[in-house]
Amino acid sequence: MKTIHLIFPLVLASFAGVSQAESLRGISVVNNGSYALDTDSIVHSNGKTAFTVLTNYTNKMKAPNGAEYMKASNTFLADCKAKTQALTGVTLMDGAGKTVYTYTPTPAEAPMITPEKNSLDDRIMQMACRAK
Repeated sequence: MKTIHLIFPLVLASFAGVSQAESLRGISVVNNGSYALDTDSIVHSNGKTAFTVLTNYTNKMKAPNGAEYMKASNTFLADCKAKTQALTGVTLMDGAGKTVYTYTPTPAEAPMITPEKNSLDDRIMQMACRAK
């Protein structure tokens, strides 16, 4: 647990060009990625919750277009009552924060699904749904 407490401040600081660190709430450090909820992005409307999750990777990743990236910004739409969510957008950035790939899936490509219990997606959705 001590590792997570030490890593999150570093991860949050690395998102400085993407979002203000004070609006980020650390979610988890998993394998080679650190995940944070951008609390300023949360919008509750018509029974749905829209939000953004920022990820900082420790290793270079490959985007579908072949570009290397170190950061990701993923947008979601959740139905907190039904406990379902859908991916609504992906932006991948290099280490300097320059966008190298974007993708906006259609509802057919990214339908509302129920995340597996206690999975990273489940924790992300729960955190976004609880935020005010």
